Amino acid sequence: MNIKELLEKLANGELTQEQVETQVNDALEESKEGMVPRSRLNDKNQEIQDLQNQIEERDGQIETLKNSVEDDSELQQQIQDLQTENQNWSEKYSKSQLNSAIKLAVAKDANDANDVLALLDKEGLELDEDGETVKGLDDKVSALRESKPYLFQSQKKTGRTPEEGNEPSGTMSKSQIMQIQDPKERQKAIKENMQLFE
Repeated sequence: MNIKELLEKLANGELTQEQVETQVNDALEESKEGMVPRSRLNDKNQEIQDLQNQIEERDGQIETLKNSVEDDSELQQQIQDLQTENQNWSEKYSKSQLNSAIKLAVAKDANDANDVLALLDKEGLELDEDGETVKGLDDKVSALRESKPYLFQSQKKTGRTPEEGNEPSGTMSKSQIMQIQDPKERQKAIKENMQLFE
């Protein structure tokens, strides 16, 4: 059952808000196994866009209703309740979208993406306009990897030849690695010298 169907059942009173949240959380749990196919991600992005359009449409209906019943206090209270409910759904939608993008980003390296999500400092993180990239995530993950390396898969070196332009294995200290300015390069160096961080 997709998000649109869940919202329709919620609007019709067929499901409670708790049941909808449970089904959404179950769907997120199923997605933690590895990477999500691009086609499925696109489908989910379309559902999210449809949900956003529905929220905007409801906001427009609320505004129209509000303008037509200025003197009716009971309807004004109903309008206020609908606005609060809409705001709550918008916040839950944004939080769910951000959490999904974080889990997708860390799924490849994390032992359990849910554990990383639970312990990650999400302050200041925000979803980019593409709906997939999380601004500031690399720094937050690097900090978590340093403080709690057990959350991530061990990336010990196996004697392979370093790629051209990279430092050979074991020639960088922990402090040198942490001074690398480029977050991707720093993360790569951490992976290649994981024994320093364990």
